[in-house]
Amino acid sequence: MSTWAEVGDRCWVRRYDEWDLNVGLVVGADGALVIDTRATTEQAEELREHIRELTGQPVRWVVNTHAHFDHVAGNSVFDQAEVIAHENAATAAELTAQTFAVARVIDLGDRRVELLHLGNAHTDGDVVVVVPDAEVYFVGDLIEESAPPSYGEDSFPLEWPDTIDRVIGMLSSSSKVVPGHGAVVDAEFVRDQAGDLGTVANTISGLHHGGTPLEQALAHTDDWPWPLEKLQDAIKRGYGTLGTPRRPTLPLLGPG
Repeated sequence: MSTWAEVGDRCWVRRYDEWDLNVGLVVGADGALVIDTRATTEQAEELREHIRELTGQPVRWVVNTHAHFDHVAGNSVFDQAEVIAHENAATAAELTAQTFAVARVIDLGDRRVELLHLGNAHTDGDVVVVVPDAEVYFVGDLIEESAPPSYGEDSFPLEWPDTIDRVIGMLSSSSKVVPGHGAVVDAEFVRDQAGDLGTVANTISGLHHGGTPLEQALAHTDDWPWPLEKLQDAIKRGYGTLGTPRRPTLPLLGPG
């Protein structure tokens, strides 16, 4: 049975068995902010009851970390809240939401919460939710703890490492990082996963630069930090960005 875990001052996370999903809750003097709303309205109704067990503050804000259904499908249950998402996520999931492009600050009364879009990665609408006074970072599926990062048909494998580097630039040794799925982690974990994300990007780029056709790249077994079957979309998306590889050619010999 999942329970709330306080990861910072009035910052909680609850890890649900369904999809191994983390939901965040930040409470201020003027209300509560929920981060992601689960995969169905029924699950969101359960979440609403769990929130009521924890705090009497009304849920005034809902933030979606990205557009995937397991993070947004319960939004309608919180019908008194302002829903906020990145503009690309709102378009992708057809969300009724207040949107932003780069950054937004939410005033909870006695504290603020910062919403940041740091670049393309898991999707083109990923949001990092920062609670500065508690050094808590809700990063959605930019980082995963219980499984490899999820490269889907809407991911950006070549840009993901740079986006994570921007997250790392904000972290200290005492920061708590809440991934979209799995246990809460620290900056060292994020740096390690960033290295693996970089390996994936560099391997894809290296195969492409070497003239390896997509079909052969999809079967390439060396250098990957995670099982090859988890990386098929990453390879396809990377090649889609880079274009059809060209066979290396020998340099033309100049005059003798």
